Amino acid sequence: MKDKNREICRKIREIRKSMKLTQSQFAELCDMSEDSVGKIERCVTIPTIDTLYKIASNVKKPISTILSVTYKEKACNSLSDNLTALVDYLRTRSPEDIKLVHELAVKIFERK
Repeated sequence: MKDKNREICRKIREIRKSMKLTQSQFAELCDMSEDSVGKIERCVTIPTIDTLYKIASNVKKPISTILSVTYKEKACNSLSDNLTALVDYLRTRSPEDIKLVHELAVKIFERK
């Protein structure tokens, strides 16, 4: 069970980092204390189901994303990792920001 707990804690840290947030920013987003986030990421504290739901809800991910940790993730290629990080980050932005990023990407890739 310890391994599963560690993987859940690692996954929470991975989600925060993929969103390019500090522990303080992540704590504010998830309505938690920075100390709690740090303890969870270091696996000093194991998050309760309520805390997991709170985190998942605030980062706009299904709780299964946090709970369905697999070792195959370590074998993901760079492209997949980068796309996942981009999507995770965009989920934290406004629709206007997402539209702007899309328009910029189209302009960048259409240039000859």
